[in-house]
Amino acid sequence: MSVTEVYCRYGTLPASTDKANRPLPSTTVLVPVERADGWAEVVSGVDFSGYLVTARRVMDLPEGVVVRGR
Repeated sequence: MSVTEVYCRYGTLPASTDKANRPLPSTTVLVPVERADGWAEVVSGVDFSGYLVTARRVMDLPEGVVVRGR
């Protein structure tokens, strides 16, 4: 499993008629971390957006086997 902090800048999109802030294209910053602990680092120029967690599917385990984190 891998965990990545996701950051980006927010603002109104060019040519947008609404005033809603949205993630701005080409401002994404990805920071690999050991775990999602709720204490994201401050990254200059961008705001923390959330975590991207990639997990591998475990298949063909014997019945009754429980898989826990590493």
